[in-house]
Formats: sequence, C-alpha cells, structure tokens
Amino acid sequence: MPGGYVGKILEVDLTAKKTKTVPMDMEEAQLFIGGRGLGAKWLWDRTKPGSSYLDPDTPICFISGPLNGLPAPSTGRLTIVTRSASTFPKSNPNTTGISHSSVGGRWTPELKFAGYDALIVTGAASGPVGIVIENEKVKIVPAEKYWGMRNYELQVALDKDIGQLYKSVYIGPAGENLVRYANIMTEVHHAAGRGGTGAVMGSKKLKFVAVRGTNAIGIHDMKAWKKADKQAWTELLSSSGFEQWRKYGTAMVLTASSDWGSEAVYNFKEGTYEHADLLSAERAYRNLWVGDSGCYMCPIACLNRGMIRTGRFSGMTHDGPEYEGAMMGANCGVKDFYGWMANTAASDDYGICFISMGNIIGFCMEAYEKGIIKASDLDGIELKWGDVDAMLAIQKKVAYGEGCGKLLGRNLRALVKVWGKECEHFAIETKGQAWAAWNTRSLKNYETTYLTASRGGDHLTGSDIKTQNARAMNDSLGICLFPQIVGLKPETIKDLLNAAAGYHLTMDDYMKTADRIYTLERSFNMANGFARADDTVPPRMYKEALSKGAAKGKILKLDEIEKLLDKYYADRGWDNKGNPTKARLEELGLNFVQA
Repeated sequence: MPGGYVGKILEVDLTAKKTKTVPMDMEEAQLFIGGRGLGAKWLWDRTKPGSSYLDPDTPICFISGPLNGLPAPSTGRLTIVTRSASTFPKSNPNTTGISHSSVGGRWTPELKFAGYDALIVTGAASGPVGIVIENEKVKIVPAEKYWGMRNYELQVALDKDIGQLYKSVYIGPAGENLVRYANIMTEVHHAAGRGGTGAVMGSKKLKFVAVRGTNAIGIHDMKAWKKADKQAWTELLSSSGFEQWRKYGTAMVLTASSDWGSEAVYNFKEGTYEHADLLSAERAYRNLWVGDSGCYMCPIACLNRGMIRTGRFSGMTHDGPEYEGAMMGANCGVKDFYGWMANTAASDDYGICFISMGNIIGFCMEAYEKGIIKASDLDGIELKWGDVDAMLAIQKKVAYGEGCGKLLGRNLRALVKVWGKECEHFAIETKGQAWAAWNTRSLKNYETTYLTASRGGDHLTGSDIKTQNARAMNDSLGICLFPQIVGLKPETIKDLLNAAAGYHLTMDDYMKTADRIYTLERSFNMANGFARADDTVPPRMYKEALSKGAAKGKILKLDEIEKLLDKYYADRGWDNKGNPTKARLEELGLNFVQA
C-alpha cells in the first residue's frame, strides 16, 4: 500500500439502503491521482451519455487526494465530482456535463482519518436522510428533523446531536428545492460552489454527511517527504505576497480589479465601478473583520471573520468579503457595504452559489431597467440597481422555490427563453454556467478560461494550458490553489506527491497526468452533446465595448476568439471541432474513451 492513500472507497446506495467498502484500484489512482482526476474516471464509468444529473443512478463522489490529511501547506481541499446541474450543451438541454467542485475546511482529512479515500453515493432515499461515518461504522440515519433548516441552524443542530468532533458537509433549502446553482456547504461558510452539486445531493434526499476518524495516514518515503515539506513551507512563508494574502484574502483585489477595468459591474456592462471604494478590503478591515481562520494545515488563513456592529444588520456575523462576492456587489450596483454582506451571508445560509445568484440578479436588474420585465414578473419586487432588500427577497424566493423563484432558480438560458431573445445579449454565461466576477474584455487571454473550462463559465480553470494543468492537479491532490498563487511551486508539489505515494514522476509526467485528466473531462462533455459551438462568450463581450475607466474601449473580437480556439485545440491534441484525437487519447492512456 503506497503512502498518501488509505486504499479504500466507501460506497453508499441510498435506494437500497446499503453500504459497502471496496478496495481502491491503485493503478487507476496512479493514472488519475485522486479528487478531480479519479472523479472524472468514475463519472465516465458509471453514467450513460445523455443522462441527467437528477437520475438516481448518477453518482456524487466526495474524493480526497493523496496529500489530504498530511502535514503539508493547505492540504484540506475536498473535490466533489458529479454531473453538473448548471452546465449543458446548446444541442440538448436535458443532459448535463461534468461538475468538479472544490471546497476547503476540515472534512476531507477527517474522511481519510476514518479510513476512506472517497465516498461515492448513488440512488435516492424515499425521505430525508443523513450519513454518519465513524471509522468502519457507517449508518444511514433519518434526517426529517433537519430538512428545511438553513445552514447555520443545521451546523449547530448537528454539533449538538452528533457531536462537535464530527465534520459535516450538507445542503440548505436551495439544495432541497433543486436550485440548479445550489452549493454543498461545510462549516457554514465553506462552499463547494459552481455546478449545482447541492441540487444533486438534494435530489437524493441526502441532507448531510458527518464523518469522524481516528486513523493515521502513511508516507512512503519519510526522508524525501521532510525535504519536500520543508521546501514547501519555505516557499510559501517567505513569499513577498504571503502577508498580503493573509491580511486580506481575495478581497485585496476588489478595488484593484475595478482600477484595471476587469470587474463585473452592472451585469458586466462595465469593468470599472465608480463606488468600488465603498466595497473595499480596507473598509472591511476597519469596520467588519474581527479575526480570521484557516482550513486544514493552512497558514494563509484567508477566511476573514466579520461582525456587523452598527445599523439595521447589527449583530450579523459572517465571513468575507471575498473577491467573487463582487457578483453581489458591483455587478448589482450595490453601494451599501453591510447590505452587501447581508446578501452574501444569506446565500451561504440558504446554500446558494452567490456567484451565480449575483449574476442572475444583475441580469434581472438590467431586464427590469430596460422594461423587458416588470415587478409583476418578480412577484411585485421592484428589482432596481443597488436595492439590497429586493435582493434579499429574491434570494429567499429562489431558495424555497416560491413564485418567481422557481424560474430564477434555474439558469440564464431559462430566463431568456421566457423573457425573450433580446435578453440573450446580456445573459452572461458559457455552457449554461453563469460567469464569475472577471470581465474578460480587459484581461488578455482570460477568455480562454471561460471558453474552454469543462464546467462552463469558470473563473478558476486558468487562461492557458500550463495553468489549467497545474490547477487540475491541485484539485486531484487535495491542495489549495492559493498557496501556489502566493509562491508554492508545482515542482515542489510534485515532490510532495512522489514522497507521499512512492511515485517517481518527472515534471513532464506530472503535466501529462494533468493532460489526461483535462482531456477526459473534455471527452465526457463531448460524449454528452457538447461541441465547438458551446465554447463561446456572450454577445455583450464582442458587441459592446467598455465605456469608462482604464479599460475604456476594450472589446473581444469573434475572429480572434476563433483563432484562439484553433490554436488551443491544436496544442491540446484535439481536432478543430474540439474532439480529442485518437492519437492523443492513445498517448494519454485513454483508449477506453474510443470504445
């Protein structure tokens, strides 16, 4: 048994009410590493092309990586892989692509301490249930008493009923009501966002998974591990950007992005926000933050704890802001700092992805401003720019599937279909997935991130192949992206993997493994109806230039996008339609894709 892994997978069938433990295929693990990589392979093996994320047979996979639970920096990330509820091809809205969602906290190390590399859940319960894991003891338990609870209340209840030593992942009302951008949450504020993983969990009537473990995880080569681990901590802690990241987290770029013209402002109409200083990290530092916290083994501790101490939201506690919270801020024309925080807190409490929610609210605000919709279309809510109370009211309707919330809880394409094709111009999505808070018109090559990401409008994939590969490996290993941004080198991460698992990967091997993972994700999507036509940006990006700020006049050009895709496909070893070639599949050991 190599180190880094524990060698077991826990499978739970909620329909049959059965659990079993199966051995990890270690040859498969070496090919796909863990997390995102193994998830892509298992999804390929266990689902039929054209099936739905709501199909009870669709697996939802909670997968660790070989670095999870080991004493290396920021090794607490969980990757959840399933069919996306948000990403689907233009040719067939009834099927969906792959979703991989990463979340921090402490749940994943606990799963490995319990003796499992992964949990795979299939089937659907007849009523609300939870899964409780303590080492080899696994129980499916009734969860009716928790159904309907928001996430803060749920965490308190689970701590009381099951115990504070257990770590839990769970869904709020949004997941229960199958909102297509519902999150899975842990520790209240950590979100497995994008892709609607919460809706998949909700469709299975699975409210929570609580886990506690007391076992150790082995390391294959302790001498090599100590050397690589020392190097990792040195690279991170000595980086010039470490203290800035520790102090502000991603919020430090809220005003900088506006200065660059790259923020999402007024539903991506602009990239510079004239009120950016009202929503800045400096303001949060002075008036909101009372402390910080980190995920497992993380010295950055970028999660800033906040408490509102004045005004009508006084007494509210929550984490943030973080940069992607701009979707609930500048993107919706918000100037009220505390009202902004109240809305991001509500999203987390309901289990809603505030990136997608902010995108959809911004879209609705523009449609309302243009007269395309009226308050009567929103159950009487006058959804004007910056109205934080109207935003709170919309979020509640979405979370509980009430009135207009049933439609708004779907996706932008559903809104365009109902409200008219003229809305398509400012529906900011790719492959059905609402964009995050980066306005690509002013960021060179950043459109590649949105164009080619396997899960749709994804800001984290990377703007070139090298970055995309490195991030695919992060998600497969169980290590956070942020230390790598700060200064931790991919070569050092590779050395940690080799020492832990007893591998002998060169950097070429390491990147080839990432290529294998990324190409399999692409193959999965293409097998489910995606095409080159789905690798696109919304019309606003190439029809409407930015009109103010440092990026004034910036616009994307369709002919350049097509050239970019041609080169990208060729560099990936895909044909000009975006399909991985037979030769490339064979080179990467993906021969089964051709079968």
